Amino acid sequence: MVLHSPSKTIKCWSCTQQTTPLLFCESCQSILDYPVDLSLSHFDIFKITEHLLIDETELRTKFYHLSKQVHPDRFTMAVHPAPLYALRWSTALNRAYQTLKNQQDRTHLVIERYIGHSDALAKAAIPTDLAESYFEIQDLLSEGQVEPILNFKKELESLLMESQQTWHKLAAEFDSGFNKKKSAEDLRTHANREKYLRSMLLDIERKVNS
Repeated sequence: MVLHSPSKTIKCWSCTQQTTPLLFCESCQSILDYPVDLSLSHFDIFKITEHLLIDETELRTKFYHLSKQVHPDRFTMAVHPAPLYALRWSTALNRAYQTLKNQQDRTHLVIERYIGHSDALAKAAIPTDLAESYFEIQDLLSEGQVEPILNFKKELESLLMESQQTWHKLAAEFDSGFNKKKSAEDLRTHANREKYLRSMLLDIERKVNS
């Protein structure tokens, strides 16, 4: 597996031939420097389309294959600057994989890319109806009433299952590419709501088990 970028060529540091700037020289196969000036996205590094609904098994396979190619141990005896370039590629590859393999992390990645961060939207996404129920549950906890608390816990778990279905729908809309900024806004609202649900559930579980 060799990564290529047809839009630009550079001179190889080893053989001085022109080559695409990703990973290995096309002429002599020397490892190239990580192209910081290209502003590669995590998706670019794996040469996959910027989608949220990705094949995680395929991603893992690509990661293992590329990791073997650029592992610093392979370049311990190589002439400078090959060991340094291998380390840079290995670091970038690991960082990209850790982000893309996680649904929440890659969602946040595209949100930040297209609309950045907004505290106002985060606050607006809080489900006020559940917040009211949550505060009532705090009172019931102090009174030692367990059954209504367990019912509320089941409600939260059900909402989180529904939230996953909603995410898949929003992710498909983002992947369609019709209006990525609007899709990213919808994903952020959804992510903030889900974060609040998980926080409430974690708190309830901790207090019930204490």
